[in-house]
Amino acid sequence: MNAPAAPIDLLLSRLLALSRDETRPPCGCLRAVQGHAIKSAELSQPVLVLPLLGSKRLRDETPWQDVGPGQLMVVPGARRVDMEHRPDRLTGEYVAVGLFVPESVRAAARRLWDRPVPGLAGEVAVLALTAHPELIEGWRQWALAVEQGRALQADHALLGLVLRLCELGHAGLLAPVELRLAARIHAMVAERPARDWSSDDIERATGLSGATLRRRLADEGTSLRRVLVEARLACALQLLYTTRLPVKTVAQRVGYRSVSSFVRRFGERYGVEPSRIGLGVPLPEPLAA
Repeated sequence: MNAPAAPIDLLLSRLLALSRDETRPPCGCLRAVQGHAIKSAELSQPVLVLPLLGSKRLRDETPWQDVGPGQLMVVPGARRVDMEHRPDRLTGEYVAVGLFVPESVRAAARRLWDRPVPGLAGEVAVLALTAHPELIEGWRQWALAVEQGRALQADHALLGLVLRLCELGHAGLLAPVELRLAARIHAMVAERPARDWSSDDIERATGLSGATLRRRLADEGTSLRRVLVEARLACALQLLYTTRLPVKTVAQRVGYRSVSSFVRRFGERYGVEPSRIGLGVPLPEPLAA
């Protein structure tokens, strides 16, 4: 008689099935079928990453950290990171759940947290879920809410996960997020990436003169043109990871009239063709053992 599957195996199988369910909108599920690296990606809020197939590497100002199936990566606060996604050796596929923790959830957690909130977010951490059954249960509740199309209950499950992580020493998830000017503009453009943003638009939105805007961005090692390009490509990356939209549609949604121009820029930025990323890519045949 076969032994019952472990809770972590049941959870990973459930989340993997959810990521492949064509009848439901993907909810935080990231997929790629080619290993690739992403340099200096801008994260504007905390994120929880749970690989299902393959593994992920990430670093900010600290050494590389690796996370694979059965482990949870906690990335508290806004920061720039380098990432590598490495597909599973048998299937050739990378699949993960990546949940950004929105300010609405963090604000609710602060109200419920009965201890001081750290002023700084702290470092990236990796936890083994098998050591924390309550986290497995929290992810199970989140998956159940998503399966049933209950967005509010999914947020409640995420809130429970955040509070439990705070109890485990990761209260930096609740720290205030202070964005640099480039990150603020990035977030603004990300809300409407197809808009034909001009310098005047950004100056009005930030309340800065053109000269001050250019000087402050230069102090951060960037320029307005670069920020606009980065924001659009980051939106494209997110769409490719989390939706089934074809490349042509993704290009249009982030403001590119020319698909070839988009493909070239995307490849230069991320080192991988956009057609090799995303839920719309056909599942690869398993490799021979």
